[in-house]
Amino acid sequence: MTRLAPDEYHVPVMLTECLDLLNIQPGGLYIDATLGGGGHTAGILNRFDGATGEVISFDADEMAIEHCQRRFANRAHDQPVLNFVHANFETISEYLSENRPEALIGGILFDLGVSSFQFDHHDRGFSFRMEGPLDMRFSPEGTTAADLLNSLSAEELMHMFRTYADEPSAKQLANGIVKQRVFAPFKVISDLKHLVVQTIPPQHQAKTMARLFQALRIAVNDELGRLSMTISACLPKLAIGGRIVVMSYHSGEDRIVKDLFRDHASAESEPRVKLLTKKPVSASKDELELNPRSRSARLRAAERIA
Repeated sequence: MTRLAPDEYHVPVMLTECLDLLNIQPGGLYIDATLGGGGHTAGILNRFDGATGEVISFDADEMAIEHCQRRFANRAHDQPVLNFVHANFETISEYLSENRPEALIGGILFDLGVSSFQFDHHDRGFSFRMEGPLDMRFSPEGTTAADLLNSLSAEELMHMFRTYADEPSAKQLANGIVKQRVFAPFKVISDLKHLVVQTIPPQHQAKTMARLFQALRIAVNDELGRLSMTISACLPKLAIGGRIVVMSYHSGEDRIVKDLFRDHASAESEPRVKLLTKKPVSASKDELELNPRSRSARLRAAERIA
């Protein structure tokens, strides 16, 4: 098997599994909460097979919107209708209330990973393999990764690395960051990489950098807080029988999804959903060989019943 090239923007993880769980029906409204390179959106459109319906795809990254506007510019069918929304997925409920107040969602898909394009080509420093600013924001506003590294206390940094990345050397790294920034603030990726090289044995440096970047990205974009709020806000927007499918890449994300689904499935007054995946679904062996970035993906789904 041939591994995917690093510049493959649009390769979706567990595409077939996601689409099967969404159970796409003609005439329905489906939402891709995390457009990225458009791979899952393309899969949803293909499942309609030209039938009527609508797909609304959200992304806070303007580069993702621009890429997909080009990608889908010459679609063979005008059905289902496809709309892009340049906004974080936390706005989905508000967007529907304002623009489609009567609409009920047939299915909504969250892919919480960063796309290959963002890792390998974005100028906001999502990958430690290339030099760039310590930014990591999906949109141009807000606090950057450098801001966090230069302002958080050692205790706060340690908590972030442990909570968002299960980093075993969190305390050592946090103390090192606080000491290093006294002499020069963190600005670019090589500043953080230099600290890791000075602190972590060579054989563990790459994995440590990956975990630090994951923790910083989650913190910068408040991904866990937004996820919990958004899922809770979207559940009432689902039609009876509508599905919510979430693919996470970190234990903290998966725990939030598991707990939310469980709470809504076991509500004392009346269960609101039934679980479609009692355990998270993982990528197949074949997919792991094709796309190593699918290794940490965990897929869960629920269906609204009340």
